[in-house]
Amino acid sequence: MMGKVRLFCLAVLCFMAFTGVSCGKSDGQSDKSNAKSDQAAKQKAKSGSPLQQIAKDALEEVSIDDEFADGRRLVEAAGYVVKEYRAFPAQEITKRGRILVYTDKKGKDSGGVVFLKRTGFQVAPAWHWYFVDMVPDSVVNVEINRDGLWDIRIVSTKGKAEEFIQGEAFSLFAKERTDWLAMNGSSSAPLTHDSAMWKCFDGDTTTAWRSSLSGGAFIEFDVPFGVAEGNLTICTTASDQPRGCAVYADGKRVEEIELKPVAGRQAVALGQAVRGAKKVRLEFTSAHANAPAVAVAELGLN
Repeated sequence: MMGKVRLFCLAVLCFMAFTGVSCGKSDGQSDKSNAKSDQAAKQKAKSGSPLQQIAKDALEEVSIDDEFADGRRLVEAAGYVVKEYRAFPAQEITKRGRILVYTDKKGKDSGGVVFLKRTGFQVAPAWHWYFVDMVPDSVVNVEINRDGLWDIRIVSTKGKAEEFIQGEAFSLFAKERTDWLAMNGSSSAPLTHDSAMWKCFDGDTTTAWRSSLSGGAFIEFDVPFGVAEGNLTICTTASDQPRGCAVYADGKRVEEIELKPVAGRQAVALGQAVRGAKKVRLEFTSAHANAPAVAVAELGLN
């Protein structure tokens, strides 16, 4: 009987020892597992989880939309697709900018690039280029002529590149525009390199487009988002003031306007004549004081 008791006690002791070792292993493994989980969690928190990244990206997108939403909505309302919409350097340290690349709905025929700048609460386009035979894919700021001012290179979906030199095709230091005209239209030959067509779209009244009246003087530009109100503004210089011009909307002659023989800004309400037009052409036939050329310092069409 005593032997059976001893055997029973020995069995209990062995069981307790075995259980203790097992529990010790389990606890040790649990501690190691918890340590690994904590370490992984810390590493994940350090690097940022996918959900955190998604939230961050969404916040940045909302921030962009909140600041520049009107520009994006205008492009989309005109039937275009926004392909790229991101921060872009404004060159001036006091300005903030966004680049907006858009294409036609199918992304096969046309598109454009708009640079929006923000000053305080005002958002306006600084420059806008539209292409009827090229679909823009991306745009970068590059230094091409090493003058200290960065320039623009626009690459199409087919790999073709268009380059725009600051000071020769556009300016970022001039006043922002209030309309959405494309600056890369066409005109009769300018008298000099310094009187090229873009000079009447640079927001600077001290510069002007000038062209000889012989053979006809004209300016033609695209309005891809359509003319909203039809209010034409022309700022003339002290000399070479045009007497007036014929207005064409989408190839149709719609109005003849007269201009006063004074320098400065003049406004003409064209209204329904050009409302909704995507291409507008102004043909000048004569100038005051019988000048042989005409000059336009600034041109706008809202």
